[in-house]
Amino acid sequence: MQNRFDYSYLCCLIDDSLHPYTALEGNFLTKEKEKALLIALSQVFREVEVLKHKLASDSEDTVAIAPTCYSNSSGTLTIHSEDHPCLEKIVSDLIVFLASESQYVQHLAGNILVATSKLVGTSGRNWNEFLHLLCVCLEVAAYHTLSYSSKPSKRGSEDLIRDLSSSFILLRPRLKHSSLSTVAGLARIFRNILKYLKQENDDQLVRVYFDCVGSCLNSIPWDLLNEIGQPVSKIVFSGNIVQLFCSMVEKCGAEATSDSVNNHPILLKINDLVPKLLYWCLDKQNFCSEMCLSQYFKHKTLMLMIRLSSKLHLDSSILVSWLLLLQKHFQDLLQQPIGEPGWLLNEFEDGSPFLASLLDKEEHNICSHHLQRRAIFLFMKCSLSLTSSREENGLLKLHEWLQCQLPGALFVEQDLYWENCMNFALSFIQLFVHEDDILFEVLLLLLNLPVHADQQICEETGTFLPMEEDKILFHISNVFNPIHLFHLFLAELHYDHQVLLDYLISRDTGINCAAYLLNGNSQEQSRKKIKILQDDPNSLARSPAAPVERTPVPLLLEMGCKLDDKYGHKHHRTDVKTFEEAKDCLISLKTSVERLYKKNLFPYNPGVLLKRLTRFQELCIMQEESI
Repeated sequence: MQNRFDYSYLCCLIDDSLHPYTALEGNFLTKEKEKALLIALSQVFREVEVLKHKLASDSEDTVAIAPTCYSNSSGTLTIHSEDHPCLEKIVSDLIVFLASESQYVQHLAGNILVATSKLVGTSGRNWNEFLHLLCVCLEVAAYHTLSYSSKPSKRGSEDLIRDLSSSFILLRPRLKHSSLSTVAGLARIFRNILKYLKQENDDQLVRVYFDCVGSCLNSIPWDLLNEIGQPVSKIVFSGNIVQLFCSMVEKCGAEATSDSVNNHPILLKINDLVPKLLYWCLDKQNFCSEMCLSQYFKHKTLMLMIRLSSKLHLDSSILVSWLLLLQKHFQDLLQQPIGEPGWLLNEFEDGSPFLASLLDKEEHNICSHHLQRRAIFLFMKCSLSLTSSREENGLLKLHEWLQCQLPGALFVEQDLYWENCMNFALSFIQLFVHEDDILFEVLLLLLNLPVHADQQICEETGTFLPMEEDKILFHISNVFNPIHLFHLFLAELHYDHQVLLDYLISRDTGINCAAYLLNGNSQEQSRKKIKILQDDPNSLARSPAAPVERTPVPLLLEMGCKLDDKYGHKHHRTDVKTFEEAKDCLISLKTSVERLYKKNLFPYNPGVLLKRLTRFQELCIMQEESI
């Protein structure tokens, strides 16, 4: 609904309150003048907030009753009868303070523009015009920073004509003192506006936002931003830009049901800018040499890439490019041994991207496990995505990483090989089990790995002799065997079904946890596989060297007890005690889910999950009766 609101009142309020300071343009303020300006800006901010609340509570009456706007600059009376000239005047009067040397002035002026955006959004009118004005400011500031202020936007549309006739001409002189920090301030404003839109749940406002900002991002000459600005301003700029991009990608994902937002071109543009962002944020020759700052930017860039990877279909060329970027900028995280002695000592600081490991301060190359988890997850996701597209390079990259973690693993005696694999798998689970948001994403990723069935042992040395062309798949499938990973996962939970239940009902992990427990072939296919293994455990080992199809995780427990030494060595098999503990955990989980579902306390329909768990329970009973 559109509310009647007269922007001329706000226009006059800002002009009357801030005109004495706009002539100074916020760049040559004494301490007294700065204090007075901050008071004036605070008063304007509070008044805009009051207007917004009044407008939200009154949808019928006009909130602002004074239609006349006085221009103090000329001393004559100026009347704005239309909304757009008022909005132009409001933005032009505020934007000048974003070029101030005072960060406090910049911050307050930005807050007023964000509050004004809420007012405009609540009114239901002129949303597109207001965002367009801010986008023009961002383009002008960017071009001016690059000494290209004489070059307007190259969009070549009707908007450009309007820019040249009004908005561009009006706003350009107001930004003649703009710098990289001004561009950063505008990025912060756009991010805070997006925060407001997340609360409003208005698809139309979101759609216009992404269209306007997307067009603006395409107009900025990002290639020319590499060689400008002082280190401090570069840090502020890079931080605000990467924060804005993270928020935009997250919001695009949140609107996955809307075709106009999902797969929006802005995602493609942000994806194109990933290499530049990594250079600005992480290149040591640039500015990012301090450890805490490096940690922060690694956290934000990894978060951005992970979000992009879940929202976009990344083709093989992009995946290969990302793997190279990960090896270049996150090599320290990828090469850090997962099972290094004493690594759990730092877990009390877990989750903070600012805190570094205390194990090696001098080299600054041992980072928090929070970052290591994300770097490894993204690396594995890219590698396995290449594998699923039948690119051998994916498995090769994963194998090379495992070789760094487990050097010479294939050239040791059989028992030691299995021990190394199990120790690494345990450390791997321990690394991810402390962070719920990506734990199940990693486990689901590894379910996509093919399982190699053919293993040969040299009788003289007791070492493995897989076919040369199968060696990579052989090693990877042994390290990340889904049966044993699932058992290790349950063991880390101390076989507590309540923890699994918490995962299932959590808004953050519920979907992925259920998908992990359900992932695999149909029940009938799994039942036939189990029966074959029960009748002849050697049947799988005698099959040709080929990947083994994966089955639902609960049924994998049963398979783990039936495979002989040809497929699972005694150190790598599920023993009776472990199986019994896992069985009791899953059956208890089934009972708890059933009880909550009957009381209408379960957040979704767990019917499919209950069927799988019931089938697992039946197989366990059949197994006990056959003994």
